[in-house]
Amino acid sequence: MRNSTAPSPTSTPFDPREPDGKATCGLVIPKSNWATRIDEPPFRAYPVTGGITFTFGGVEVNRNAQVLSTIDQPIKGLFASGDIVGLFFHNYPSFTGQTRNAVFGRLAGKAAVGEN
Repeated sequence: MRNSTAPSPTSTPFDPREPDGKATCGLVIPKSNWATRIDEPPFRAYPVTGGITFTFGGVEVNRNAQVLSTIDQPIKGLFASGDIVGLFFHNYPSFTGQTRNAVFGRLAGKAAVGEN
């Protein structure tokens, strides 16, 4: 079902650079722009990627770089190093991720070899 206040899917040409208000309704996740039928060529593909620079939180680890569960127990076989173990709050000193990766990677490797 199309939203009656939205432009008709054929009323304006498709332009991916500008929101066009062509919407849908009745979907679990509504489409608010570019609701265009894809039923005749030419077809287009647009590369899309997501990125997370860092978390400022990360997973909790112990001194052996073992990831801890919600009850503060090591999760067998799960280790973490680098940015996934979090950053300094309100600050990002450059290249600290690689330092944490070197330190916690070594700790994780030593602990993993010692596991049964």
